[in-house]
Amino acid sequence: MSEGKPKKHVPVPKETPAFICANCGAVSLKADSICKVMGRGKKADWCGIQQVKIPQFCHNKVHNLRFKCANCGQVSVNPELLCEPEKMEHSK
Repeated sequence: MSEGKPKKHVPVPKETPAFICANCGAVSLKADSICKVMGRGKKADWCGIQQVKIPQFCHNKVHNLRFKCANCGQVSVNPELLCEPEKMEHSK
């Protein structure tokens, strides 16, 4: 193993199923990782589409570990669902 080498981000394929939260708009690989499942789609349904609404944090303050895509602004619980994930700050 080489030390000091940053871990490469590997996004999942566009066909990967994802669940969408009705409360905050975040997506997740698992339905129990979001508060209110609005629906299920594929990564291709939202990945790369510019987010116009400012992302919110989990209303139930349970799933506040979130990632935001530096490219399109989409929010996810799982960084592998985003092209260029950046960790979001927790809300208080």
